[in-house]
Amino acid sequence: MIQYTIHEVAALLNISTDAIRLYEKEGLVTPTRNPENGYRYYNTEQIHRIMGICLYRRLHVSIAEIKRLVEVSTLEDISDGFSGFIDSRKKEIARLTLEVEQMSYMKQHLDTLDEGSRTISIQTLPAVYPLYHQDSAFLGYRTLKDVFHSPLFSMGNFSYILSVEPSGSCRVSALQFAIREPMLALTQLNSSNLPRRDSCRCLYTVAAFPTEQEILWDLSAVLKYAGEHQLSCKPEAYAFYVFSIAQPAVILDYYEVYLPLEDS
Repeated sequence: MIQYTIHEVAALLNISTDAIRLYEKEGLVTPTRNPENGYRYYNTEQIHRIMGICLYRRLHVSIAEIKRLVEVSTLEDISDGFSGFIDSRKKEIARLTLEVEQMSYMKQHLDTLDEGSRTISIQTLPAVYPLYHQDSAFLGYRTLKDVFHSPLFSMGNFSYILSVEPSGSCRVSALQFAIREPMLALTQLNSSNLPRRDSCRCLYTVAAFPTEQEILWDLSAVLKYAGEHQLSCKPEAYAFYVFSIAQPAVILDYYEVYLPLEDS
């Protein structure tokens, strides 16, 4: 019987000797050993077995899955195994597709954030679905534990509701955790069961504050822009916390600020 060394098999099948050793370690291949020098030798049956494993690996079938496949003895059983692989891969594709959609939304959001930090503009605040509301500016982390633990946390925004004085100074009148309509589409929530605040045209800007300092809200620049463009604003604004950037000496929290315009 002709036998081949591990290096000959590796060269023949264009795989590494480490891969062959792994297959042996996992119990997928059992070469014969030369008792004098401990060298591995592979016969035709073993080479065919390694060829089959290589085929599965090219299809990204895991070692654990291959172990199950080599234990079955009929084409029907192997076909059933591949049906399971296909189903699991489709679920993985769906998961990755959702991740890409979420990342794309985040990138678009960051681009808008960067532009908004330098400008004041008119934008539409999408419909918002509040999941939590408190008539206080105090951010009680312990009381919000359920919100933080929710799988929707990364899909939403904390927002302060600001009462705006004619001078532009503001006080926080409430705090809420809400999901905007574009993000809602990426969740499993049924919007018909949620409270809703309709979309509205707003003056939009971005403000950043050091995390460790008290936030002093001032929308005087926004009201000045409104006056220069003959726009009438409502006395209540929304400041959505959206991002934090760690700089060498400080952490900056970024907020998107929406000041709704009167319908006229």
